[in-house]
Parts: sequence; C-alpha cells; structure tokens
Amino acid sequence: MKIKSITKLEDPQFTVDIEVANSHTYQLSNGCVSHNTVSLMPGVTPGAHPAYARFMIRRIRISANHPLVQTCREHGYDVEYQQSFDGTPDYGTVVVSFPFRHSDNAVLARDVTAIQQLETVKWLQTVWSDNSVSCTIYYRKEELPEIRKYLKKNFKTNHKSLSFLLHSEHGFKQAPLEEITKEQYEAIVASTRIITQIDSGEIGLDDAECATGACPIR
Repeated sequence: MKIKSITKLEDPQFTVDIEVANSHTYQLSNGCVSHNTVSLMPGVTPGAHPAYARFMIRRIRISANHPLVQTCREHGYDVEYQQSFDGTPDYGTVVVSFPFRHSDNAVLARDVTAIQQLETVKWLQTVWSDNSVSCTIYYRKEELPEIRKYLKKNFKTNHKSLSFLLHSEHGFKQAPLEEITKEQYEAIVASTRIITQIDSGEIGLDDAECATGACPIR
C-alpha cells in the first residue's frame, strides 16, 4: 500500500488516506472466511482482552437474506431480527446467538480491575506493538474516578486508542457478549448442533477460487 495524502492539522494529530490494492485474500478454515477472529478459533481471547465471562452468549449479525441464516436456524441457534435503538425491528439484519465458554484457566474480566487492564495494554504497547493494541476495557461505574486519573497521567504517552464498556448493566439490547450460567450454557448446547461445514457457494465463491486455501474478497 502507499500513502495517498497527508493533511496537516492545527491540533497535534495526523490524518492519513491509505490506498490499498483491489485484490486481497483471507485464509479459510473449512470454507469459512475468518478475519479479525483468528484467535477465537482455538479459544484464545482477542487482542489484550480478558475473557468476558466463563460461560456466555456470543451474538453475531448477518444480513437477513444470507443463506447462512437458514443454516443457523436448521442447527437450532436462536435467530431474531436486530432491534434498532428505538426498539423497532430491523428486518434487513438478524442476530444469531451462539453458546460459548472459555477454558477454566482463562482470566475473567470480573477478576481484574480497569486499571489492571489498562496497564496490560500499556505494557503491550511498549514492548510488543507500535500499532494500536486492540482492547475494550471492561469497567464498573465505581471505577470511573480512578480511570480518569489514570488516563490524565498515561494516555498521551502510553496509549494510542482505547474503548470502554460497562461490564454489565450497560443497557444494550442484543449485546455481542452476555454472561450466562453453566446450566444455561449446557441447555443451549444440548438444543443445538455444531455447524461443521459451510458450502463455499453460500459465501458467494466458486470452489476454484479457493483451491489454494485463500479466497478473494467479495
């Protein structure tokens, strides 16, 4: 890729327009395109995140007319229309819920403070990555004063970007992650079947295009 243009701003920041090639490939696993989710396949948390919960529901959004929606229904997974912020249904998008569990030795978000998470990102940003480390800081309302104090001291020199989300009571309907009990998890698993294979035709690709193990973006 090459830098297309740089615009100088009065504020001490910079904006870059990046031009990338028209053709890209993503690696596939059993016919499924995986992008920004590679770590989830072996059960590892993404970025610098602690595990959200031991047992949880992971929700994904799919275009309502996509063939994968019917596949999910046939395997017993909960499928519902996405709710807009005003509570009305969005008939163009569905939300599919999958049961998910982390390993018994995974560090859970409820067991670490927001400052501990910020310090982990700071360490990774210092010794591992010059690019922004992907992380959403799970916090509790009572931690806000300490978070403000920490950011005032550390953000400018030790962080590039951060996202924050209340661990619970955030009010989001159909949240991407929702903690459930072990019993709820086991009940959902018992009522669903694992999707073991997806026909490459369902993602709009010809078999010949994926013969090398990588498929072009559509």
